Amino acid sequence: MILNKIRLENIRSYLNEEINFPSSSILLSGDIGSGKSTILQAIDFALFGIRRPGLLGATLLRNGKNNGSVELHFEVDDKKIIIKRTLKRIADTVTQDSGFIMINDIKKEGTALELKESILKLLSYPKELLTKTKSLIYTYTVYTPQEEMKAILLGDRDSRIDTLRKVFGIDKYKRIKENTKIIVTKIKEKKKELTGKISDLEDKRKEKQERELKIKELTSSIDLILPPIEKYKKQILAEKESIGKIEEEISKLNQLKKEYEVNKLKLKYNDEQLQKNNNELIEADNKIKTLELELKERNGIKISEKDIENKENQINLTEDNLKLILAKISEFKTKKSSSENIKSSLANLETCPTCKQKVTQEYKYKIVAEESNKIQGFSNEISTLIRNQEENERRLGNLKSELNKLRDLQNSYKVFLMKSDLLEEKNNSKKSVLENKAKIKQEINISNTNKDTLLENIKKYENIEEDYKKSKLELEELQEKLKDVEIKKTSLDKEKEDTEEILDKLQKEIEIKLSIKEDLNYLDQLQHWLEEFFVKLMSLIEKQILLRVHMDFDTLFQKWFNIIMDVEILNVKLDDEFTPVIIQNGHEIDYLSLSGGEKTSIALAYRLALNQVINNLITTIKTKDLLILDEPTDGFSSEQLDRIKLVLDELNSKQIIIVSHENKVESFVNEVIKLNKKEHVSQVTQ
Repeated sequence: MILNKIRLENIRSYLNEEINFPSSSILLSGDIGSGKSTILQAIDFALFGIRRPGLLGATLLRNGKNNGSVELHFEVDDKKIIIKRTLKRIADTVTQDSGFIMINDIKKEGTALELKESILKLLSYPKELLTKTKSLIYTYTVYTPQEEMKAILLGDRDSRIDTLRKVFGIDKYKRIKENTKIIVTKIKEKKKELTGKISDLEDKRKEKQERELKIKELTSSIDLILPPIEKYKKQILAEKESIGKIEEEISKLNQLKKEYEVNKLKLKYNDEQLQKNNNELIEADNKIKTLELELKERNGIKISEKDIENKENQINLTEDNLKLILAKISEFKTKKSSSENIKSSLANLETCPTCKQKVTQEYKYKIVAEESNKIQGFSNEISTLIRNQEENERRLGNLKSELNKLRDLQNSYKVFLMKSDLLEEKNNSKKSVLENKAKIKQEINISNTNKDTLLENIKKYENIEEDYKKSKLELEELQEKLKDVEIKKTSLDKEKEDTEEILDKLQKEIEIKLSIKEDLNYLDQLQHWLEEFFVKLMSLIEKQILLRVHMDFDTLFQKWFNIIMDVEILNVKLDDEFTPVIIQNGHEIDYLSLSGGEKTSIALAYRLALNQVINNLITTIKTKDLLILDEPTDGFSSEQLDRIKLVLDELNSKQIIIVSHENKVESFVNEVIKLNKKEHVSQVTQ
């Protein structure tokens, strides 16, 4: 991983600044408070976001600003990457807003968590080493504030060793052993549960043998009962065949009885029809005589439809004339009334309602004379029209009377025609009745002959019903015997079926319990292997790896300390818990009794050794080429500052960023980025 540049907007003392990072050793130079550490915190924020309590949004966003952002450009495995994170102030809280990551010009928006996931994947950082408060790999290989490293050295031994175990990947063996104990406990619980499930295995096997014996006994009993069943079935079949033949004879007898009853009903019906025909003939003769007399008396004059239509047209014309006369009478009455109203209104009229001028008496006389003439003319017209109305009404009455007479004559003629048709119909009906009467007499003769023949045939089946009852009784007795035997067999079959079902269930239970027994044997073996081999193996591997890591760490720690200090009177090493042991003149001394420069030297040596050990152990991480040193020379003497150049030459990193306010360090690096703070705003100066 190589940093290219970073853009800061409203981040602490920065308003809007862009800082470029060359691929070499770089010094961030400036006075205390000029904004050097802000750049390192901004890099951390861009990669992993805000973390409590180590990196809060409220400490990053510039006071008085509601929005801010960090945009970091860097390279990983030939991929050009840009990540941007934003901050926003809501009331008294500062939170992360959405941002984006761009990989080789492919941009992807994302939440804070999604951006962190992308960075972890790009840098090949194990997720388990990224906690809510810090990124352990980044902290111990790339950027560790100097004071935080001192806090690690002075902190709780157990916390330190647990943290280092996580970083070195050794804690997994401890977790494996702890998880193994949990698994063994679960195995024991499972074994106890399985032991309870197979406690009745032998009882089930014994019960199975008893059920198998019971099935054999039931099978023998069923075999003994099968011959009687077959015997009764054959006898029942023979009896049914005999009954079938009798039923055929009974069917023939019933058919003869049915034919006899039908013939009897037919005779009765024909006698009734014969009597009915005689009555109809008498009635027809009487009706024919009556119709012949009525036709002689009735007039047969035919009135045409044309005569009636002409009369109706005359009536319609007369009614139309009346309507016109009445309309004219109404019109003249309206006009007469209008003129009378005009005369009446002039009598009291003083001023014209239209022109507002005074109406003279002379003008009134003139208008009244004109309207009087009109009224006289209207009265004459009305009288003439009333006379015409009366004349048309008389004519209309006469026409309607004549039309009614024509219609009466027409109806009389229609009745005459109907009675003529009825007379003809009655004559035809009489003829038909006479023919039907002769036919019925013939059918009566035939039915009487059939009646005698049917009675003789019925007598042949006198005893058939007694034979049928006897055979039915014998069949019922056989069926009852068969039913008793079959019930017994069904009971045995059901008992056998239930026993077989129980046996099948027992077999399945035994198979399950045998399978459980195999599982129990497996769990015994697994528990033995875990307790006697696996846990011991993990302890051995852990011890070997921890020993090798401790050896490498201790060697590197001493190497870096000797480069930085170069004094024979002061030596360092690591104890078994990775705590620095300081020896002066052959005596162990406390870390707190050292000078500021000596404390910084031990912290820096520890930091550099930790960096190399982690990079060597976790070969997949992508930040090996980047190292950030925050105030690594705090409290150094001039001679110790000179040795920083040896440290930089010895380090195998493509990009090293050093934060320091010591001017002498400028001569040890390839590039210097100078920072200046003026009126609470930090800027890069050339």
